[in-house]
Amino acid sequence: MARIRTIKPDFWTDGNMVKLSPFARLLYIGMWNFTLCDHGHVADDAMKLKLQILPMDNVDIDALLAEIMNQGRVVRVEDGDGRTYLLVKRFEDHQKIDPRWKTRCPACAQVDSLTLTETPVSLGELTVTPELSPDLTLGREGMGRDGKKNLPSKPAASTDFDTFWAQYPRKVGKIAGKKAFDKAIRLTSLEQLLSGVELLKRETAGKELEFIPHPASWLTAGRWDDEPSTKPAASSPWSKDFHK
Repeated sequence: MARIRTIKPDFWTDGNMVKLSPFARLLYIGMWNFTLCDHGHVADDAMKLKLQILPMDNVDIDALLAEIMNQGRVVRVEDGDGRTYLLVKRFEDHQKIDPRWKTRCPACAQVDSLTLTETPVSLGELTVTPELSPDLTLGREGMGRDGKKNLPSKPAASTDFDTFWAQYPRKVGKIAGKKAFDKAIRLTSLEQLLSGVELLKRETAGKELEFIPHPASWLTAGRWDDEPSTKPAASSPWSKDFHK
């Protein structure tokens, strides 16, 4: 079922968005309307998205999807049964979540088993994988100091995962968490992951465990890049006297 979504004013000047072609931006916005749930899962069906969002436009939908994924705004995830979905990263941070909307999202039903997939995406004649996309692993230029491409690292050592696991505040789904960690560590550093965990701890301090995402979900969604939430400033003690 399609949903009404909102667009923040700073979307139009976002550093990653301005790099996208106009049709890629339109497709990205349209995907928000056709998520399977309020967590940002989208059916991994390019032709269906074409018919839903750009039905009369002569565009290469696969190339547009690859363009969006190469900017790191959408990733492809896979559940324990081998089914794939698209995931709009940080969707919940930018959309109003309506708790009355109940869905039977198949991705949410297997959230503990979701992992980033390495399935290549096509961009014209160029084929790239999520690990090799410029904004995910190679940095802005995609080159090291010696001018060579920085290839993805090997899966993380168990000690790195153990360090992460010891710090993460909710210890459930360890096997799925390890799979997600091995994928995530190719996209960032252990220090960045631990920094994200510390932010998560501060943001969820005093909350019940059920409000803290499972480790696999947190890693798959790239939540280590989350920005601190901004709380409204307390009203000034002078305000009441001023208006008397």
